[in-house]
Amino acid sequence: MKYSIVVPTYNNCQKYLKPCIESILKYTDIAKIELVISANGCTDDTITYLDYLKSYFNHFGLSKNLIVLWNDEPIGFAGATNAGILRSNGDYVVLLNNDTVLLDQQKNQWLEILEKQFINEKCGVSCIIKSKSIETNKNFGVFFCVMISKKCMDTVGLLDEQFNVGGCEDMDFCARAEISGFEICEVFEKLYDGKQFTGGFPIYHVGEGTMHDPDLVQDWENKFKLNCLKLAKKYNREYYKFLLSNNFERAIFLKGDKVFERESTRYEWAAKNIIGNDVLEIGCSTGYGCQFLPKNVQYTGIDYDPIIVKVAKEQEWGSALFASLDVNDISFSLSEFDTIIAFEVIEHLDNGLDIVEKLKKHCKRLLITVPHLEPFGFWGHHHKLHGLSEKDFPGFEFEYIDEHGAISKELRPISDSNKCNLMLCRWSNV
Repeated sequence: MKYSIVVPTYNNCQKYLKPCIESILKYTDIAKIELVISANGCTDDTITYLDYLKSYFNHFGLSKNLIVLWNDEPIGFAGATNAGILRSNGDYVVLLNNDTVLLDQQKNQWLEILEKQFINEKCGVSCIIKSKSIETNKNFGVFFCVMISKKCMDTVGLLDEQFNVGGCEDMDFCARAEISGFEICEVFEKLYDGKQFTGGFPIYHVGEGTMHDPDLVQDWENKFKLNCLKLAKKYNREYYKFLLSNNFERAIFLKGDKVFERESTRYEWAAKNIIGNDVLEIGCSTGYGCQFLPKNVQYTGIDYDPIIVKVAKEQEWGSALFASLDVNDISFSLSEFDTIIAFEVIEHLDNGLDIVEKLKKHCKRLLITVPHLEPFGFWGHHHKLHGLSEKDFPGFEFEYIDEHGAISKELRPISDSNKCNLMLCRWSNV
C-alpha cells in the first residue's frame, strides 16, 4: 500500500469527522489508500458512523482498506495518532486532522502534491504550512495535514506522548527529524491574510476544532503553555528560562547556571544576616538562592506559581523543600520561622506593606529587598507598589545594592551607569 491516511478523532462526529471522511471518499481513490481512523474517548454517534463506514468499504470489496481503532478513554492526539501509525502499512503516512475538509480537485491530487516533495531525497515531512519553532530553533510542519515517509518514521519514531494534549508534538517530531538529517518541505508558498493562511493546496482546516472545544478539552491554554515549556526544556534552554521568567517578572537560574552578580550578592548578604536554622523564602523562583545560604539551615521556598515550584523541585537543591502557596491568599497561614526572606516580592503585591506586617509576626528576622523610589512603569506592569523608600519600612535597618550588585551603607546616585538601586531591609525582634 502506498498511502496510509491516519485520522484521529475525539467526538464531534457530525461536525468534523463525517465531513472530513466524506471529502476523502470523494476526492481519493480508496482502492489505492489505507484509511486508518483512530477513535478515542468518543461518546457521541462516532461508533455508529464507523459501523456505516465498514459497511461502505465492504460493499466495494475494500474491507482491508479501512482500519478502525477504538479506545474507550480519551488518550490525546499523540496517543490516538500513534495507535493509527502502528497499524498503518503504507510507504507514506498521511496525518490528517478530523477538522479538515478536502476541496474540489481531481482524484488523489492532494496526495500527489504532498508526495511530490519526496523528489528531494532528504525530505522526511511534506507539509502545507511550515514555520520556525522558537522552542526548538528548528522548522516544523503543522500536523493538521502532513505526509511522512516510512524511512523518516522508522528513523524518528512515533510522536512523543508527553505532549499528548495541548499541542507541540509536531514541533518535537520535526525537530527530531531535522536532527536525524531529514528536511521539512512545504508544498506551496503560503499567504497570511491576518487571520489565516491560504495557498494553493485544496483543503480547508477549521483549526484546533477539538482543542478549543471546552466540552472536550478543559484549560487548553495552560496545557499548551506546559507543552511549550517541555519542548523548550528539551531543545532550547535559554528560551525555556525566558518562558519561566513570565516575561522577566522573576529571575531564573537553573542548577549549574552562573547567577548574576546582583542576585548572588543579595543572597550572600542574606546568608550573613540569617538568624536560626529554619528559613522561609517567599517568591523563591527556581530555588537558586538556597545555594548561597549556610548548609545547616532548613530551607523552605514558596511561590504562587505551581510550574516554577515544580521546576525548583527538579533542581534537587539538597534538603530544600518547596510548595506552591500564595502569600496574598487570605487562607494562607504561616508557621513559625527563624528567618523569612522576601526578595523583590513586596512591590508585586497591592497590599505588600500589609504583608510585611503579617510576616513580622511569624519570624525572628525578616530580610526584604525592594526597589528604592522606583518610578511608575520602570519595571513594567508586574509592579503594583512604586516609590517605596525607607519611610515605608519602620523599624528596619537599611543597606543598598546598586544596578551592578555592589552593596553600600549609602545610596549610590542614579545615573546612566546606575539606573536603579534596591533597598536591603533587615528587621529583627531579638
